[in-house]
Amino acid sequence: MTLTRTPSAAALLAAVTILATIGGAFAAGGAAAVPDARITVGEVGASPSDPTVGERTALNVTVSNSGGSDAAANVTTVRVRNADGDVLDSVTGVGALSAGDSLDATLWTSFDEPGAKRLTVEAVANQSTTGEFVTVSRDTVIEVRPTQVALDLRTRALDPEDLQSDEGSESSAGDLSVGGIQGIFGGGGGLDTGDADGQGDAPPVADSPVEVTVVNTGTTTADRVSLHAVGTAVDGDERTVSVGPFVVEDVAPGEERRVIVDLGPLDRRSEVTVTAAFRADTDRFDDRGADRSAQSTVTYPVREAAPTVTDATVRETADGVVVDANLGNAGGGEMTGAVVSVGDAPGVEPTAAGGEYFVGTLGASDFVGFDLTTAVNASVADEIPIRVTYTERGVRYTETLTVAAPEADDDGESGGTLGRIGVGGVGAAGAVASGLALVGLAGAVGLAVRTGRIGGSTGRRRGGSAP
Repeated sequence: MTLTRTPSAAALLAAVTILATIGGAFAAGGAAAVPDARITVGEVGASPSDPTVGERTALNVTVSNSGGSDAAANVTTVRVRNADGDVLDSVTGVGALSAGDSLDATLWTSFDEPGAKRLTVEAVANQSTTGEFVTVSRDTVIEVRPTQVALDLRTRALDPEDLQSDEGSESSAGDLSVGGIQGIFGGGGGLDTGDADGQGDAPPVADSPVEVTVVNTGTTTADRVSLHAVGTAVDGDERTVSVGPFVVEDVAPGEERRVIVDLGPLDRRSEVTVTAAFRADTDRFDDRGADRSAQSTVTYPVREAAPTVTDATVRETADGVVVDANLGNAGGGEMTGAVVSVGDAPGVEPTAAGGEYFVGTLGASDFVGFDLTTAVNASVADEIPIRVTYTERGVRYTETLTVAAPEADDDGESGGTLGRIGVGGVGAAGAVASGLALVGLAGAVGLAVRTGRIGGSTGRRRGGSAP
């Protein structure tokens, strides 16, 4: 006896229900019925296409009713599910579709972890002919990047002449094209971008320009970017410079913005720290302000001239000890108004007639001969300070170099002649120490120490004594 198992009515009803949810009703005999409204979901576009963790992402969905449809449809719901089937977002009452029509809907979501995320977009439509609901879906995969908030700030001190165009005229602030710079911000009243007597935009006037490059090395946009510069004189003077804040455009990942910040009039060398305050694009949804920051420090102005004393001969005469040497410029900047003089030291006192020598202007790799006369107590003084004062880019500097003083005789009196220093290397005087001081236009303001050696070319060119 053979027993045949007959499915219950409840089981059959469940099976039909499952099949309807994935494609529509089935007719008797197993043939699928074609819905009167042929609804489709098009490609799903994500914005941004490669979002980061925590970044709000828009899913742009297009729902269409095929031109071959036998019925119109009313799209009641469009929703998006994650891989676990959870609904992340949905919109209702989307709109009606005649045959051949389409409509757009936008869904929103965000992601807690990086990696490839599979999402399913579903559209539910009510057919006008039968009143039945049709559900169609489409899968999409979105690559989610980890969130990296990183802003790199780079600063470079410029000379006002660097802002001139190739034709020798300064570019207008509204169309600054020098080196790809996109904007110029003034400080201390040193920038003028207004209209000059109705003759159009006046050229920018920057007293102390610093080029600032803002680079987004992270994976999310830096917005509300603002720049603020604070400088402190390197000579210990308490005076500071502070300019800003200046607002910079938002910087997308991989992009950079280059602007000019004018520090205003400076008469002394300063360490300037530029700070960029910003927030990440994802901070907008946490009500977080622009409390992130990046910093860079630059010394302004950049000192490019490098005075040096070469070929020094120190000898005793009836009028005192004479230092006969060359003042050279080993740097790349121009020294103007250069004056050499005998500095202060125990046992050293310049003479009224020969204690100062006016050199004038020295270009890069230039040199000028000079001689100074001083009274030296050899039993007290081991070296003679040579003070060099000059101007570069409107800032007055003082640098002190030293040469060895004549050695005292056995009886304590000075005597003899110290031979030439620097021909074929440093002679018996050995290494020569030097000090560097930055001075304002009104006089000396500080001292910093560096080391140096006397040596170099044996060529001579005469200057003149200071008046």
